[in-house]
Amino acid sequence: MPRPLIMAAWLFVWLSTPVVAQKVAETADSADVLVLDHDFGVVGELVRLFLSDKQVYRAELSTQDVTLELRPRLNGTQIPRVYPISDAKSSSGSSVVEIYPDQDGEYEIRPISMQGSKISTRLRLYRDVGGSRRRLGAASDPGWELGVELAGTWHSGFVQTSVAPAIGSEPSGGADIEGCLTARSRSRVPRFGMCILGVSHQSQRGTPSLLWVYTEPRLGVPRRDRHGYSSWEMGALFRFGVGINSGVLSPRIYAPGVFLSRHIRRNPQGAGW
Repeated sequence: MPRPLIMAAWLFVWLSTPVVAQKVAETADSADVLVLDHDFGVVGELVRLFLSDKQVYRAELSTQDVTLELRPRLNGTQIPRVYPISDAKSSSGSSVVEIYPDQDGEYEIRPISMQGSKISTRLRLYRDVGGSRRRLGAASDPGWELGVELAGTWHSGFVQTSVAPAIGSEPSGGADIEGCLTARSRSRVPRFGMCILGVSHQSQRGTPSLLWVYTEPRLGVPRRDRHGYSSWEMGALFRFGVGINSGVLSPRIYAPGVFLSRHIRRNPQGAGW
């Protein structure tokens, strides 16, 4: 065999070997891990198992229309979320559920029917490696928070157009009721947010009421808050608005300002209002 051909063949084998090894390693790293294989032979039997926070577990049960009941051993520990799913990896006549713990801890696990009665079945519990990676990725980049704001305020009188008002008809103050759809980035520094679209009804004596449509970008002061805990936020905002009235000219508003808000969390997982 010619020497160049031998060298080319050897080079091909040498280059392809790391690629094959890398694919085997990736496949091994992505394989689900069997955590528990248990046969519940007695009705009402339970097992105790430690589950890790921010992981995804897949439970395969040998009986149809079955789910799992989980109870924490320690008071104050949040109960993991359990979702029934359909899985191509499971055989017919079985049940598959996914478990999402939000806290590290030891839990009592018991199979029950969809109606809540205790049954006997076989359980294979896996740690879903791919699902756990996706969950950790979503937790590290949580995206945006959406919400609705409602407000009621009082304002002083102002002239709605550039035309000078008649003598004795100067406007006085009135009420302002508004609401808007808001969005803000989570766990970013500085934190950006905005009122995407807002509507405000403004009344004042001496002049017609106004309906405002506005948007309002907001930029929080750079600071880090403790994830999952209530916190204060302060920053600058700028409102762009267009007023709708019965006149020919529609007033506009360009208003800088500052804001101070309190984000209230109901539990350490970050749920709030």
